[in-house]
Amino acid sequence: MKKRIWSKAVSIFTAILLVVGLVPSTTVAVMAADGIELYVGGQQITESGCYENQNGTWTKVYGTEPANGQFSYDAATFTLTLNEANIVNYQDVTVGGGFTYPGSVIAFSQSADVSLTIVVSQGTSNITGTGGIRVLSKAGDASLSISGPGSLEVNVDKNDSGISLIGSKNVNLNIDGADVKTLAAYYYGIDLHAGDGFKAVAVVNNGKLTAGGSGGIGIYYRWTNPSDSGTSSLTVSGNAVVDTRDSKILIASQASEVQVSAGSDGNGGIVFDGKSGTVYGDVILDESITINQDETLRIPSGSSLNSNNHLTNNGTIVVENGGVLTGENGGKVVSAPSITTESLPEGKVNEEYSASLTADGSEPIEWSVTQGSLPTGLSLTKDGKIIGKPSAPGEYIFTVTASNDVGSDGKSFSISVVDPIYSIQNSGNISFADAIEGYTPEVKTITITNDGNQLITLDQPVSSESFEVGTLSKTELNVGETAVFTVQPKTGLLAGSYDEDIVITGTNSGKSVSTKVNVKFNVKHNAVKVERKDPTCTEDGNIEYWYCNVCKKYFSDTEFKNEISFDKTVIPATGHNLIKIEAKDPTVDGTGNVEYWYCEVCDKYFSDEKAEHEITLEDTIIAKLSKLISGANQEWTKGSKDGLTFKVDTDINEFKKVLVDGKELKDTDYDIKSGSTILTLKSSFLDTLSAGKHQICLEFNNGTIEAYFTVKVKETTTVPETGEQTNLYLWAMLAIASSASLLVLRRYKKYNR
Repeated sequence: MKKRIWSKAVSIFTAILLVVGLVPSTTVAVMAADGIELYVGGQQITESGCYENQNGTWTKVYGTEPANGQFSYDAATFTLTLNEANIVNYQDVTVGGGFTYPGSVIAFSQSADVSLTIVVSQGTSNITGTGGIRVLSKAGDASLSISGPGSLEVNVDKNDSGISLIGSKNVNLNIDGADVKTLAAYYYGIDLHAGDGFKAVAVVNNGKLTAGGSGGIGIYYRWTNPSDSGTSSLTVSGNAVVDTRDSKILIASQASEVQVSAGSDGNGGIVFDGKSGTVYGDVILDESITINQDETLRIPSGSSLNSNNHLTNNGTIVVENGGVLTGENGGKVVSAPSITTESLPEGKVNEEYSASLTADGSEPIEWSVTQGSLPTGLSLTKDGKIIGKPSAPGEYIFTVTASNDVGSDGKSFSISVVDPIYSIQNSGNISFADAIEGYTPEVKTITITNDGNQLITLDQPVSSESFEVGTLSKTELNVGETAVFTVQPKTGLLAGSYDEDIVITGTNSGKSVSTKVNVKFNVKHNAVKVERKDPTCTEDGNIEYWYCNVCKKYFSDTEFKNEISFDKTVIPATGHNLIKIEAKDPTVDGTGNVEYWYCEVCDKYFSDEKAEHEITLEDTIIAKLSKLISGANQEWTKGSKDGLTFKVDTDINEFKKVLVDGKELKDTDYDIKSGSTILTLKSSFLDTLSAGKHQICLEFNNGTIEAYFTVKVKETTTVPETGEQTNLYLWAMLAIASSASLLVLRRYKKYNR
């Protein structure tokens, strides 16, 4: 039983393998790729990997990145990468469901969205045959993305389109960075065929799309039922170029048009629809473009083109109002008018009026009033001049339009018409800063403005009594214009306040106008404060006062309002109040003084009662008499080494000389030192004196001290020659010898015990 069951299982498994082996390869591919089929060069490609053309057959080879002449396929992302590959197919291809199509690259599904990515990795790859690239979904969206940096050329030489996107819903073509060129033999360069009511979208970013065909249609947007068309759009960004100059861009529906625009960030590109090109958004050319003789390139309002030295203009560049063209362009450039006049001047009743309107743009430009009306009496010429005489005051608002062959520009203006007004005004009164006599004049400026509506001719203002007036900067003042002149105080004005008016006048047609400027200036005394000084016995004093060294005047107050004469500032000297001091002799115990006079007011001393000879207090003092402190009646014995010393209670600086027995001694005969004065007679000098009593006189500036001393002769003593002295020496020697013997004997006994 078990063997039989096992045999049946093996049989069933074998049958399944046989069935699978017999199933067509197309069916397996559909299952593997979620119902999407890919055909390259007429061959169905199902496995990821690199493929190389070997004898007309694309054969899978080793590697994941295609080498030169190869392509690779990533089944997971449905991406085909071409490396200078040449894909050719001239046979129709039968796809799932039995449908047959021409094409060298076909992506197809009956049941799912189809989204094919083609990457041109480098160089130029070619797709050639009876059909080009066909992406078709019978149940949803059909999308194709072609990215660079390489180039792709699609050349169809039979009755088909270069690139066909056919979907039952939306179709999307996206070119990013690649340079794509399609040349169709009969139909369309690019065929975008969406389901009724769905979107047909093409986006070109940072690349170039050149599309054309023998049928004259480069890009064709269509739906099965044109009356039920959906929306169509073409977006260019990253300075991309879409070029259908050998054909055109066409939409099947007559009720709508292709919506062409720049990227959402304003970065755009150029689209040529037939011979006419248009710049969308902001574009900086990074590849060369030539505008041929019969072609035009239009820059509409809101777009800009920087040629970046890549533009050759043999045709015509049209710059619409609001468009911007920069860089070297050459050739013919025509621009729509752009009105540059900002405003128009006002007019005066019954006076000639003339104003010119201006605009940038290609000539000839013709002007017209398109809304409102000019002031009564004025008219606008075709060349943009408003002339005439306004007859009634008022505010007139109107619109003018400037037109040429390229376009037009309109702008609203107003003209105020007023009655004549003659008026001038000044910049305001002037106050100069307070100055001190002897000042350097400050300069200020006065501005005169014509605030009327008529021309005014100014008269030169004249200087006033205290102020100098400069020359007017100009005398003819149109409406709103200004003139200036300077004003400054005259030099040398004395202290005081100066307040004057300067009058400015003007005239026109017998009408006179004027304005005046009040000018003020205050000059102060250049005064120095003199502090109060009390008088002395002999010198005058003064009160506190102020003196101006410019006007030589005296004032008793800081405001300089109370002028006084110099004698009012003087406080007379008081004179001396003298007391006579009688002379007094000095003593040894105290000083004396000379006769003198003392002023207790000025605390000064004088030697005369008229106070004509001033002396110092020291000059009045007589030093006290010198006093011998010690040394009187001394005795000195000849042959003594020490001398005799005398101490005197008097400063040593008062010492004059010393005399012994009336004879002045030389300074080598004695020593002298301070404290107060200590004088010592040297023994060498005393030895020269005879025995007996002698007189010494010490002279000082404040007197002489007299004292006495006695010189004695040295006494002599006689000793008998008994020889006792010699015996004494002998006895001493014997005593020493006896002592030594006793010592030796004791030592000997000690050691013999």
